[in-house]
Amino acid sequence: MTLREARLLLRAILSKGGVDSPGREADILLSAGAKLTSAEIFSRPDALLPPSAADRLFALARKRVEGKPLQYLLGEWEFYGRALGVAENVLIPRPETETVVDKALEVFSGGTFLDWGTGTGCIALSLLLHRPTARGIAADINPAALSTAWKNLGRYGCLGRTLLWHSRTPGDIPCPEGSLDLLVSNPPYIPASALPSLQREVRHEPRTALDGGPDGLACYRMLLAWCPQRMKMGGRVLFEVGDGDQAERLREIAPTSLKCSGIFLDLQNKPRSILWIRV
Repeated sequence: MTLREARLLLRAILSKGGVDSPGREADILLSAGAKLTSAEIFSRPDALLPPSAADRLFALARKRVEGKPLQYLLGEWEFYGRALGVAENVLIPRPETETVVDKALEVFSGGTFLDWGTGTGCIALSLLLHRPTARGIAADINPAALSTAWKNLGRYGCLGRTLLWHSRTPGDIPCPEGSLDLLVSNPPYIPASALPSLQREVRHEPRTALDGGPDGLACYRMLLAWCPQRMKMGGRVLFEVGDGDQAERLREIAPTSLKCSGIFLDLQNKPRSILWIRV
């Protein structure tokens, strides 16, 4: 089988299996399965695909059609311009969260930050690499997430400036009063009743990273109650949110010691983050 034939067959399999972008994903899987760059594939379409590579490639395609996320199959995904390791049972980094990093970098020039619900460590890593004097705490309830974050932070030389912490609630983090310049979080924010209706790919991700309780606000409430004493005066609190209604509700329930600085849109013009200043 040539690379061209493999690409066409992959595309047909993925399309029949209901994958949304079969052409794009066929190219990504072919590159991964054949261990070739896209340039090599398109410059040598008549090159033969080794049988071992074909077996590996179509095994990946079968798992994708069954609904397993592409990121889990590849074991790696790009976030904020860098390749990050991705593992099963860890939340997958999404492009919408890159806009949260953009906002964090606008308001955070350095100091100490907490990334609560760090997942792969994508937010913490981005802040550390763009703010060389910063130090961070990367906390998560999921041991698999902390292991993945540890690998990603080590890959880019940031472990020495990061405390990784297994956190069930914000209150168990060793964070002194008035010590934080920034709290940033992409917490679980999907209402529990909405979880069964999520896309099948999303349902492969850990429930602990998705389930925000009955109204989606459970983790936000914990963070808002805990953070004012830990923030420096003038420090920032930045949350990713699911939609505009959720952002408005958070603005209503935030303590008076936090002054809302705005609700900000992602690249699809959807409300994606909300920012407060500690006053």
